[in-house]
Parts: sequence; C-alpha cells; structure tokens
Amino acid sequence: MVILVEDSPYEAALAYLALSTTTPVVRAPNLRSAARIAPGARLAILGPRTMSRISNRQVRALGIPAVGIGVRLSEADRRRAFAAGVRAVYERPRGWKAYLALFEEIHHAVQA
Repeated sequence: MVILVEDSPYEAALAYLALSTTTPVVRAPNLRSAARIAPGARLAILGPRTMSRISNRQVRALGIPAVGIGVRLSEADRRRAFAAGVRAVYERPRGWKAYLALFEEIHHAVQA
C-alpha cells in the first residue's frame, strides 16, 4: 500500500490513477494522518506543499520511506525535503506514459 499526501485535488487524482495501476493507494490529508496508517504501508508520496513544511520528526514518525513529487519545485523545498529525510524528490513528468513509468521506477526501488 502507498500513502498519498497531496493537497491539490488535480495532482492527487493524477497520482491516484497512476499509482492504482500497480498498488493499493490510500490518501491522507496530512502527515499526522499518514503516520497513523503508515504501519500498513510501504511508501509515502508527498506533494509540494507537504514537502515545503516537512520536518525530520514527521518523516521519522512515518516509519516508512517517503518520496516527493511536484511541478516546478523550488530548490529550497527540495533541500528542505532532503534535510528532513525524504529519500527522493521527482519533478512530475508532463506526459501520462512518463508519469506511469516514474511510479513504476519508484515502486521497484522501494521493493528492492
């Protein structure tokens, strides 16, 4: 199972559709909620707003790997996410096939 923490309804819908082709997905409204359901999950995918406010304590509370995906992410948000313990940050591809391929890549990396 993958936990999706994304504020944008549009981005959440895209990610949900792409992820649900390979794995069960649960959407969490925030990191606190994500931490409560994390014991049954393998990965948390964070949106840009979540990454811009994340702390190391929140990533540790998840207890599972976290990656970020967004469009036009600032360098400051990327640095903050990495400093907090997010494993990887990806720019969302524009094309659907490339987006599906990104999730396949993430999925295989987490299983390894």
